[in-house]
Amino acid sequence: MRLTYQVARQSAKSGFDPFGAILVKDNRVVATSIDKCIQYSDPTSHAELVLISEYCRENQLISLEGYTMYCNVEPCVMCSGAIHWSRISRLVYGVSQADLQKVSKGKLKPRCKDLINIGHKKIEILEGVLVEEGLRILKEYPFKSKKERHLAYHLKKKG
Repeated sequence: MRLTYQVARQSAKSGFDPFGAILVKDNRVVATSIDKCIQYSDPTSHAELVLISEYCRENQLISLEGYTMYCNVEPCVMCSGAIHWSRISRLVYGVSQADLQKVSKGKLKPRCKDLINIGHKKIEILEGVLVEEGLRILKEYPFKSKKERHLAYHLKKKG
């Protein structure tokens, strides 16, 4: 979990949102990802979604059964759907959506467990791991308009 928090902090230091995800198989980290929405100019490029998509494509996999995903923050609705459809066996996260919204001043989002475990297959979810460490990272981050940060990032890249 601490590695996930390091990845999230790296994302924030790079000028991106402070979110990170790690994929583990047989107690070995096989992939990591940061949030890439600004970098890719793609609002769907959350760390979890990028991790699943790129790892499956690179390894020609359609199912991540037997894998564990670690996220610093509870996955959003979109990422919860990706976790469900990729058939990840276990999800571990730190900060809840409710706690994230208190820090970011955003609107409350649905809980991931209500979305991930729709259907017959049940994914194990471990929530609230090292929450105080995760909150420290989020509180250090100035949640500003993604649109403004996107423009600044791409102007800086060109210039």
